[in-house]
Amino acid sequence: MELNFKEALAALARAFSAYLFYAAALVLGGLLILLEFGLALFVLRLTRIPAPSAASIATAVILLGGWLTLLAWRRLFLFRRLAAMLYLFSGSDPCRAKAAVGQWFPSYSAWARWNRGLSRALASLGRKDGPVQSLCKPAILALAFARGGQVEMALREGLTLYCRHGERTRPLARRWLRFSVMGLALLFLCLALPNWFFFHAAGAPIAIGVALAAVIAWFLHQAFIAPLALSGVSTALLAETRGHAPDPERCEKLTAFFPAAALASKK
Repeated sequence: MELNFKEALAALARAFSAYLFYAAALVLGGLLILLEFGLALFVLRLTRIPAPSAASIATAVILLGGWLTLLAWRRLFLFRRLAAMLYLFSGSDPCRAKAAVGQWFPSYSAWARWNRGLSRALASLGRKDGPVQSLCKPAILALAFARGGQVEMALREGLTLYCRHGERTRPLARRWLRFSVMGLALLFLCLALPNWFFFHAAGAPIAIGVALAAVIAWFLHQAFIAPLALSGVSTALLAETRGHAPDPERCEKLTAFFPAAALASKK
């Protein structure tokens, strides 16, 4: 099965308004890592820490700063833009994207709660091939947006359709996952090799340059490659389940993972 690049790019184009902000925020986060690195070097120089220790501290600061920055970005606003992209991938009305996302995911806690429910439900149904589910879970959310209605019912129906009729989507998701990993590796090599050369020529610790390359490559991967993979898997699942009706009995069995009162009780 070939990757559906044409359909993925078309879906990403439909979601361009949300994707543009999403990608720009991640690129800005990558630039912020450079600022954090500069501040760390300035502080280390002022404190006169020995060079070997300073190199280890700077490397740790880069890796920890990148992780914390991405975590903060996701909690503050990236989850809404990602949800908006999934809504637009589903082919729903673009004019209602902001309202629908605000209704389904009024806060990061709501976003995390429904995603945890999806993870538990998938595990209960025997879908435990972890990395692949990282692509399939957003696709299920896009399918739920396409179903519409109450969030808990839409999630149950989307998950039921995925498990019953998503046979071709799962192997495609594995292909997109390999594409995503290869893209990350290529980005890392494109950044790490020049960094190695410049840091080596300057007599600076090479580990710092490699850590910078790893963090910035991850931000660029999340900005440009991961959304393409998400759109490809979402488009495939929507096409594969189109025209099918969810199994009411299986939907009923998923009530424990998506209780109707969950959202109201958390507001």
